[in-house]
Amino acid sequence: MTPSYHLVQSLIKALAILEILADSVEGMGVTEIGERVGMNKSTVHRILTTLVHEGYVEQDHAKGRYRLSFKLFIIARKIINNLTPTRICSPFLKKLAEQTGESARFIVPDWENARLIVVDEAHTSKNIKVRSHLGESLSLSKSAAGMTFLAHLSEDEIKSIMDDKGRKIVIEDEGYSFSKLRNDLGAVRESGFSYDRGLSGKDSICNVAAPVLDEQGKIVGVLDVFMPAFRSPKDIQAKYGKLVRDTALEVSQRLGYIPA
Repeated sequence: MTPSYHLVQSLIKALAILEILADSVEGMGVTEIGERVGMNKSTVHRILTTLVHEGYVEQDHAKGRYRLSFKLFIIARKIINNLTPTRICSPFLKKLAEQTGESARFIVPDWENARLIVVDEAHTSKNIKVRSHLGESLSLSKSAAGMTFLAHLSEDEIKSIMDDKGRKIVIEDEGYSFSKLRNDLGAVRESGFSYDRGLSGKDSICNVAAPVLDEQGKIVGVLDVFMPAFRSPKDIQAKYGKLVRDTALEVSQRLGYIPA
């Protein structure tokens, strides 16, 4: 760990304020921010004035509140676009959306927090659609995307995530055991895709997901197509499953993956 005397304390304070504002929908005032981060009002005000000047924070003069600007989103978007798998996936997402008439996403793991993050999406043109957004955080087990990721980890890796994070990533339905999870993940590996109808606890939403692998055969992301349940009869499971699986394989091959 880096010694604290090597760190720029004013920068640490500014980052703490940014993180607090990121969780606020309506924005926050100087006093509230100071209480949340443990700083006096004059320090908070100086930091906010600097962040406003540099374009990272916006000030609502009428309400006396501060909120994040879009500058951080723009920076985050540049980071996402520079990720090779994301760049490669983009046209394939659009193709999937056109072929299925549903929305398609590219999802990557956030192992640090045992979650998944949506980093790209192609929307359906249909009026009735399932809403998703860039940066959305998803469960690692309660979705087709999550089950696809878990299916490509070793049993030790899965247990390690469970232990390290101090939380259960298996589905907490009555009677759902690690043994059943193991069997379900085996079925996902065998078919090459995962199908979720209400697994996330939202019976009105369905999605189909398949893995994107790198040149070493390690999973780096997941492609999925998601839709309202009323547009996903049983025959769609196999049809979309094969389509998403084949598309994900194309992306994987672009990344250097060679099928066995």
